[in-house]
Order: sequence, then structure tokens, then C-alpha cells
Amino acid sequence: MASPHPVLDSCSSQPARSAKRRRGGFLVLLFSALLLSATVPGSALAGGEGTPGKKLGRGAINLSLGVLALPGQVVQTTREQGVFLGLTWGVVKGIGWTVVTETVGLWEVLTCPFETPPEFVAILDPVYPWEHFMRVDSDMPRERRVASDRPVRREERARR
Repeated sequence: MASPHPVLDSCSSQPARSAKRRRGGFLVLLFSALLLSATVPGSALAGGEGTPGKKLGRGAINLSLGVLALPGQVVQTTREQGVFLGLTWGVVKGIGWTVVTETVGLWEVLTCPFETPPEFVAILDPVYPWEHFMRVDSDMPRERRVASDRPVRREERARR
């Protein structure tokens, strides 16, 4: 028996598929906007120190840019111990730091509404992946480390 509306019957699954696509696209857009608003300085979510917004922003940055820990460890190890160790041991350290940074980033994104650890303090030090490229003195407090420090030259390293 033929259907009274063959055109409508052949297209019946199309509107449902289209609605699913629109809903999925809307959720991706909503999630992206939430992450962007949490990472932009001065936004409502990232108001002050130790807030869920700061934790979400830290986590999103570490999750998306955690791969920067690999070259950062190569650079840092090269500065401290020389080129050979930087290109061998630095790569191994960088792979480990990449895994840790991305895992902690995921943890911070998933647990941003909850105060774990207390007062929303950062789990990692350095907090952000690009801080691996900074010159770091082990006895210098984190607040005094700045990106404008010049790299240690070989002659200066020999004098120490």
C-alpha cells in the first residue's frame, strides 16, 4: 500500500538529524564561550585570586597548552646542564611534564566548582606551561621570577 505523502515519508528523518546537529553545535559554542570567559583577564568569572573561575582558566590553559612543557623542559635543562643533556634528558622530562600538565589541567577543569585543593591554590609550579621557558633560580621565590630574565650564559655558569 502506497503512502499518501511519499515526499514527506522520505524526508521524515532529516528534521531530527538537523536538530541534533544544531544542539551539538550550540553546546560546543556554549562550552567554548565559557572557557574563553574564564581565561580572559578581568572577566566576571575570573574575578580575584583563588576563585573557581581562575581554577577553570588555569585548567583550560594547561589542558590546551600543556604540550609547551616539552620544549620548555628542553630549554630549561639546556640552560642548566648543557646542550647534550637538554636534548636527551630534557626531552624525557618534557614528556613527563606534558602528561602531568595536561592531567592536572583536566582535573582543574572538572573540579573547578569545588574547593580542592583549599583556597583554589594551583597544584603545579610553574602554574602555566610557558613559565618553563623562564630563567628559574631554585632559591628565588615564585613571585620574583620574571620572563624578562636573560638566559644564563656558559661563562656565567662556569663562574658559579
